[in-house]
Amino acid sequence: MKNNKLVVILGPTATGKTKLAVKLAAKYNGEIISADSRQVYRGMDIGTGKDLKDYYVETPAFAGHASQMDAGDAYNASLQRDACKSTNVETRFIASKIPHHLIDIIGPNTKFNVAKYQKLAYEAIEGILRRGRTPFLVGGTGLYIDSIIKGYQFPNKKPVTSYQLPVIKIRKKIEKLSLSQLLSQLKKIDPATYKIIDTKNRRRVQRALEIYYETGRPKSEQSSQTKPPYDILILGVKMPLQKIYQKIDSRLEERIKEGMIDEVKKLKKKGVSWKRLEEFGLEYRWVARYLQNKISYEELVSGLKNDIHHFAKRQMTWFKRNEEIKWIGDIREAKREIRKFLKF
Repeated sequence: MKNNKLVVILGPTATGKTKLAVKLAAKYNGEIISADSRQVYRGMDIGTGKDLKDYYVETPAFAGHASQMDAGDAYNASLQRDACKSTNVETRFIASKIPHHLIDIIGPNTKFNVAKYQKLAYEAIEGILRRGRTPFLVGGTGLYIDSIIKGYQFPNKKPVTSYQLPVIKIRKKIEKLSLSQLLSQLKKIDPATYKIIDTKNRRRVQRALEIYYETGRPKSEQSSQTKPPYDILILGVKMPLQKIYQKIDSRLEERIKEGMIDEVKKLKKKGVSWKRLEEFGLEYRWVARYLQNKISYEELVSGLKNDIHHFAKRQMTWFKRNEEIKWIGDIREAKREIRKFLKF
């Protein structure tokens, strides 16, 4: 029987999804597919939390064996490492990389959307399965994850015709409205989208309204679904909200020290506009405002922490709608679920 197993690991920001997924992929011969709407962009490393070093695992390099050591052997290698320690056998270790996909694939000025992501993710999944390995879909962008596990069918965008000219006029009117006015309209016509949208991202709010006025149907009802041909296990990383907030705050301070502000400066020098940085939201929005002297450093830190807290809550709101998610508290629970699923 053709292998069609797909493991999904999801959860709010700062819950340690990537590190967990790397350990599991190492143990279960896996490759990781990122489900993060901003990590697709090159040059946006610190602000998006790519942490590419987390995709490496330590494996023992024995004489005549190091060059053949694969990251998929990492779990067995760890057992060998423990055996070496217990018997005082001297060995050295090498860092083996877990293969990962859909990170650093486009420039920051390139437009990208969920339909493009879905196409590339399906291609990555099929490639991993052909290699006889296990695909791990990992991330916190709920729409991207749902596009895969629910099999969204995205209609082709209609060409602008004379029939649609009134829509263009409506769009011009929308652009004149304040963000609060846009949100008020969205809440009335599409409450489902209103609950999970980034209420500070004018571009996304405006687009949700445009979809409604262009089609007569709210954004939340746009995509039909066709069940994908995969047997899917969905694991959600469970963590108390207050602990998530603490991790968000400490992680943000670390990222600022690592050079997050300089990263945004470099993006601007390479031709990324202030408007585009604003569209990326969160870290890039707040740092862009700081660099334009619109806010103080203190306002940057406090405002960004608060914004990421709200973002984490919106992520949980999105995920809680899916009753198929099995919530896990640690790696032991994850291993137990995956063993049953893969029949190891």
